[in-house]
Amino acid sequence: MITRIEIDGFKSFDSFAIDLTPFSAIVGPNASGKSNLFDAIQFLSQLADKDIRSAFSGLRGEPDELFRRSKGNQRDRITIAVELLLPSRGVDPFRTEFEVKAQRLRYEVQIVMRRNQSGNLTGIFVDREQCLRIKKSEDKSAFVKELYKNTSYGGNIGHFLTTEKNEQGMPVFRIRQDGPNKSGKARILPASEASQTALSTITSAEFPHLYALKEFLTGISFLEINAHNARRESDRFQTKYMLQDASNLSAVLARIKENTATDDQPEGALVDISNELSSLIPSARRVISVTSVDKKEYSFEVEMADGERFSSRVISDGTLRLLALITYLYDPERAGLLCFEEPENGVHEGRIGSLVETLRAATQVSPDFNFQIIINTHSPAVMQHLADAEIIAADVVSRIISGEREKTTRMRREPTSQTSMFNEGEHLTRFEIDKLLRTGTDAA
Repeated sequence: MITRIEIDGFKSFDSFAIDLTPFSAIVGPNASGKSNLFDAIQFLSQLADKDIRSAFSGLRGEPDELFRRSKGNQRDRITIAVELLLPSRGVDPFRTEFEVKAQRLRYEVQIVMRRNQSGNLTGIFVDREQCLRIKKSEDKSAFVKELYKNTSYGGNIGHFLTTEKNEQGMPVFRIRQDGPNKSGKARILPASEASQTALSTITSAEFPHLYALKEFLTGISFLEINAHNARRESDRFQTKYMLQDASNLSAVLARIKENTATDDQPEGALVDISNELSSLIPSARRVISVTSVDKKEYSFEVEMADGERFSSRVISDGTLRLLALITYLYDPERAGLLCFEEPENGVHEGRIGSLVETLRAATQVSPDFNFQIIINTHSPAVMQHLADAEIIAADVVSRIISGEREKTTRMRREPTSQTSMFNEGEHLTRFEIDKLLRTGTDAA
């Protein structure tokens, strides 16, 4: 999971940093930068697997538009850093098991936009990249120290990835050999005009820590459920891992049923999905995955308490959104981090409390497994059901940066009930957050 993220030069962010917990809710009005945070996480996720151009293509806007702009000027650098808690073990695509001896890592990447003397864009490159071990004495995450007391910090293991100068004075990425029985020379990659990250070149447990890092980042899921798309039937060639808009929900349900069914429980994990849906919508009793006679298409139905069945074509938007979310949460192959856009959309206000509890319960700490959820919301109804420690309030503020007044995204953790005993730059009250949500703020 990500315990801290730092962003500079990306969209509305300037020298930004925020600590994260297993369940965090970014709460703020529209245009306050909530979605920009998800975009930064998605960009980092794509950089771990793709070249820069492909990583940018998955985001809103042209590549040069994602570099921070203000007062007619544009930054030429984007820096994103994350501190992570990684699982202690894993398996690579070749079924090689590996151990992560240093579970606390800091990964940082800097992207630079270069222009010629005429001001024309010549390219966007990876300028700097590093993956460092966080020592136990340097670990500032309170919840990691409290809840993950058996975290391994790797002893005297050195850094895994650095950007250095070679004998000719040219920048290179240095990837240290850290696999079992590996003590050879480091892998050196030229870095003067790198079009992809060094991390994206890691493909196996030969480099266990970097592979675990890459696996986590590329496995981050984003949900922005589109009820219209979620109704669709899926053909047998559709990916069976949840897409961002949930348009392959039918295929995911079919895969979960097939992979978890037993002789005693032929519906497999669909039983758990049905039970959770019933707890949120009492009139719903059972989710049924349907495979066509020729096994070329998947669809689903929901059976109600009175025994009547409804196909996906007529199920309400709110029910579809809840079903897609529950399906993701009960998927045995879910990823380590879910970013969920506006969970309140299409959901009856009376069910929001139960929805928040479902999200919270999915992130309960386990010694063997950690799962993280970040949601963003502008709903006072959602905030009402959040604990103080789960809230991160987002707004836009004006600051003096390099002698100019600029607007940037600010995020503050954990509201306080006292107005005279805190620094308003770091904390705020629930009353102030509610006021922000109801009155809005200037565009980012």
